Amino acid sequence: MLNAIRRVTGAPPDLSRLGGPAAILCATSLMALQDALVKLLSAGLPLWQLFFLRSILILPLLAVLILRTGHGRLRSALNRWVLLRSALIVAMYVAFYAALPVLALPVVSAVYYTGPLFIVLFSGLFLREKIALAQWGAVLAAFVGVLIVLRPTGDEFSMAALIPLVSALCYAVAMVTTRGRVGAIDAWILTFSLNIVFAISGLAGIIVSAIVARPDAYPFLLTAWAPLDGETAAVVALLAFISIAIHVLLARAYQLGPTVVVAGLDFSYLVFAALWAVVFFGTLPSAPVITGTCLIGGAGLWGIMNTRPG
Repeated sequence: MLNAIRRVTGAPPDLSRLGGPAAILCATSLMALQDALVKLLSAGLPLWQLFFLRSILILPLLAVLILRTGHGRLRSALNRWVLLRSALIVAMYVAFYAALPVLALPVVSAVYYTGPLFIVLFSGLFLREKIALAQWGAVLAAFVGVLIVLRPTGDEFSMAALIPLVSALCYAVAMVTTRGRVGAIDAWILTFSLNIVFAISGLAGIIVSAIVARPDAYPFLLTAWAPLDGETAAVVALLAFISIAIHVLLARAYQLGPTVVVAGLDFSYLVFAALWAVVFFGTLPSAPVITGTCLIGGAGLWGIMNTRPG
């Protein structure tokens, strides 16, 4: 393969430019795997318990890794903007995972991936960045894609289909906050702060669910605690390591670049989500979901390709 490239171009390929794309593809495949596993667990493990258990497994490891480079660094995790970002991301996950028991993973994923287009909008509104006409067109196309996926006038539509849209909005605000307020803070610190908020939110959710005592209304959100068997505990531990790998790979992907290529490949999540849905649930996306997903992904790629540097 390398010899063929050398014969065509007359020069050896620049393998250093493959690191970013490879990292983002690994990250998106793991993100889709993580979400498929959470959907599997949603039948027997409450969301708040999952948040709490996963984070208390992650936090000690992250603390050790961070403290090796300086004892004062952990204080940055409690910065108010860092905590706001963490809270928004936790809200994003709550909305995303709350939709999984009632919607197919490809549908949730397609609607959630309008997030990058909302980032374009919010960057213009809050960060005063210029938005090109092509980017406005991408936002409109993505909106049409969401309508095709959700089919709001169809017989199968339910209000639950709007939940991942809330997730996309939270993600967009979190990323604009990251860019505008915490861009200089190390990714490991951001990950540590995020898991602090995950642990606190999980514990609070467990307490509130125990007080409300209505697990029959929505088992995934309103069950306080479920017994853990060995298999479930192993999956939770696996999710903890997958979570760390995702954040490290995402950070490395954008550090290695090229940024436009990496950002475009971020939409490969939609493909991996569809693949994992087939593997774990044996479900194939319907024609409207495929059409809408392609439109959303294409709009996102178009918007990214027309982003002006700086």
